[in-house]
Amino acid sequence: MLHDFSWTTALIIFVTYVVIDILYALYVICVSKRQAAKAAIVSSFLYSLGAYGVISYSKNPLYVVPLAVGAFLGTYIVVKYNARD
Repeated sequence: MLHDFSWTTALIIFVTYVVIDILYALYVICVSKRQAAKAAIVSSFLYSLGAYGVISYSKNPLYVVPLAVGAFLGTYIVVKYNARD
C-alpha cells in the first residue's frame, strides 16, 4: 500500500478538499438565501470534485489524511473569513 502513495496525488487531494469545503460553505449560503441556480451549480462542482477524492482514497486509504487536513483548512478559512463580516 505504501508503495502506491504519491506525494503529488496527496497534494492534489489536499487542495481539492480545501476547495470542496469552501464550495460546501458557499453552497449552504446559497441554499439559505434561496439562490437555487447558484446552489445547483456549486453542488455539481462539489460532487464532481468529491468523486475524485473518493476514487483516490479508495485506491489508497492513506490519502484520507491529506483529505481530512484539506477539509479542516477549507472550513477554517471560510469560518474565519465570515467572522470578519
